[in-house]
Amino acid sequence: MTIPAWQASWPYVALLFGMGIALALAEIVIPSGGALTVLSLLAFGGAVVAAFLMGSAPGLIALAAMAVTAPLLMYLFIRIWPHTPLFRRLILRGPSGVGKAGDLAHLAPEELKGRIAVAKTALRPAGKITLDGRQIDCVTEGDLVPAGRRVKILEVHGARVVVRVVPEED
Repeated sequence: MTIPAWQASWPYVALLFGMGIALALAEIVIPSGGALTVLSLLAFGGAVVAAFLMGSAPGLIALAAMAVTAPLLMYLFIRIWPHTPLFRRLILRGPSGVGKAGDLAHLAPEELKGRIAVAKTALRPAGKITLDGRQIDCVTEGDLVPAGRRVKILEVHGARVVVRVVPEED
């Protein structure tokens, strides 16, 4: 079987090699579900096969180039991927700061007892209340409380805040 001259030439090997690199780098920023990675591997494999069709020395040179390029691409992937918008959408972020819902570290339990707050969500029996503009996770004594009702803080044990509905004034 004879091989076409264009298929067993350095420009063809370089083209396939360049396509492999471009597809691997595109996989970092384009969500393809791995399709670009497969195409990249096929391009790299095609470059090595085309180089081996020219002879064993060119094939080994192409294989050595792959051995250098693969770790370099993996390094770039690890360094760049966490900073892409797709990665940020896939990975959950940790707490974004102090003063968010349920954060009682800045308040002493004595400061909360007896205070009046507003139910931000329906308390069934757990939910959130708003006190001084801050959201606090809480539980009722067992009652269901609709959102918007005023509640009184009865107890604070660590992060557990117990509330009771304040009777509406007529």
